[in-house]
Amino acid sequence: MLGIIFNRNLQVGLVLVIVMSPTLRSDLNASEKDEVVTFADDIKPILQKYCLKCHGNDDQNADLNLQNYATLLQGGSAGAVVKAGQSGTSVLMQAITNEDDAARMPPESPRLPEEVITLIGKWIDTGLRETSSSKALLAKSTLTFVPGTSANAKPDGPPAMPVDLPEVEVAPTSRNMAILGLAASPWAPLAAASGYKQIRLFNTDTEEEIGHLLFEPGVPYVLKFSQNGAILMAAGGQPGHSGSVVLYDVKTGKVVGRFGDELDTVLAADISPDQKLVAFGGPGRIAKAYSTESGEEVYQIERHTDWVTSIAFSPDGTQIATGDRAGNLYLSSADSGGILLSLDSHKGSVRGLSWRSDSKVVASAGDDGRLIWWNAETGFVAMQSTNGHSPPRPEGFSGKLQSGVLSVQFRKDGGLISSGRDNLVKAWKTSSNQTNSLILEQGIPIRAIVDNSDKKIIIGDTFGNVRFWSHH
Repeated sequence: MLGIIFNRNLQVGLVLVIVMSPTLRSDLNASEKDEVVTFADDIKPILQKYCLKCHGNDDQNADLNLQNYATLLQGGSAGAVVKAGQSGTSVLMQAITNEDDAARMPPESPRLPEEVITLIGKWIDTGLRETSSSKALLAKSTLTFVPGTSANAKPDGPPAMPVDLPEVEVAPTSRNMAILGLAASPWAPLAAASGYKQIRLFNTDTEEEIGHLLFEPGVPYVLKFSQNGAILMAAGGQPGHSGSVVLYDVKTGKVVGRFGDELDTVLAADISPDQKLVAFGGPGRIAKAYSTESGEEVYQIERHTDWVTSIAFSPDGTQIATGDRAGNLYLSSADSGGILLSLDSHKGSVRGLSWRSDSKVVASAGDDGRLIWWNAETGFVAMQSTNGHSPPRPEGFSGKLQSGVLSVQFRKDGGLISSGRDNLVKAWKTSSNQTNSLILEQGIPIRAIVDNSDKKIIIGDTFGNVRFWSHH
C-alpha cells in the first residue's frame, strides 16, 4: 500500500590596510540623522575606500574578504569578524579601536575618524542590516537543557506524542519545497518532515499531517529524534547567512535547546544517545560538538577538506561518524573528537550515514553510487553495492548518467532502506540481496526512513510530497 500526503501550502588575525582620507559624507549623514545604518548604503562605501586593497576580491589577507555582505559575514581564518548586536566583542571593532598603536588597524596609521568608528559600531549593534528593507539579524543566544535520566533507553510509559501544539502560521511560498529532512520516532507513530521555516508532523498510523513546529533559523535540512523519542532535533538555517541547531520537546513542541551561531546553514547534525552532545557541520568543513548542558563547544573535527554533509553518533554513544562532499569519511571518538579510523572508498559526496543497532556496522550512501556497509571496529568494507541506484540507460545515450545514493537507514532487524537518483526506494537484507523496491513515477526520493513498527517506509521527495509504503 502506498499513501501520499501532498504539500500544497508550502513552496520552498584581521588586517586592515587603510589609506586615510576625509570622512565620507554618506557616513556623516546617516549618523547625524539617526537613520537605519545598512551595509549597502553606509558600510560598503567605507570598506571600498579604506579596506579592499588587502581584503577584497583580489587579495584576502587572513582569508578575509570584505568585498560584499556575504563574504564579510563569513569572516576569515580566525572566524567571524562581526557579531550582530555585539559591537564590543566583534573582532572588527576591536581591531580598529585597539589602544595599542602597534596592534590597532590600520597598521602604522592614525586612528580612524570617530564618526566612522561610531557608524560601524551602530551598524553592528542594530543588527547588521544589508539594505534598508532587510530585517535586523538577532544576536544568537544559546539555550541549554538537562537530559533526562532515561535519555538513551525505551521510555517506561507511553512514548512521546504531540499534545496541544502551538499554532504555527504557514508562510506561503512560490512552489513546493523538497523534503530535505525526514525523521521518525523510534517508539511512537510519529514522523517529522522539513518545510520552509517549519517542521511538518505526521501520525504514521493514520498517515495524516497532525501539526507544525516553527523553525525560526530558516530551512531545517536535518531532522532526527533522540534515542528515547522525547526530543526532536532540527538543524539548518539560511545558506550563506546563518545556521544553528534547535531541540524541541516532542510532547509540547516547545524549544528546549538551541546551539551554534554559524555564518552558513547547517547541513549535517545529530544528537548523542545520552542527549549530552549535539554535533553539527556544513560549508565550514569542520564538525563541531557542543555540550547541551553548558552550551559550550567541546571539540572540533577538522580533518574534512570539503563541506560536512553527514554526521551520526553510534547507538552506544562511543563513536561519531562524519562525512563530507569530497567523499572523506571518518570515525572519531564521541568523547574527544579524536580520529579513530579513516574510511576510504567514496569518490563523491557522502549523502547519508546510518548505524546498525549493535554499533558494529555503519552504512554510508554516496553520490558516487556506492552503498557501503563498514566494519566499525576495523574500518574495512564488510559489504558494498557499487551500482545499487544506477538509473536505466536511455536508448542511444552514451554519456555519463547521474547516479547516486541519497539516503540510507538501518532497520531494527538489521536490514537496510536506501533511496537514490534512479527514483527507487530499496529494501535490503544484505548488499547482494535486495528484497523489494518502489519506484516513484514523479519526484526523486531524497529521504527514505522506517517508522517505529519497522514495517512502514516513509519517503520524502523533490516535489515536497510525503509518501507511506507498507512493506513487510
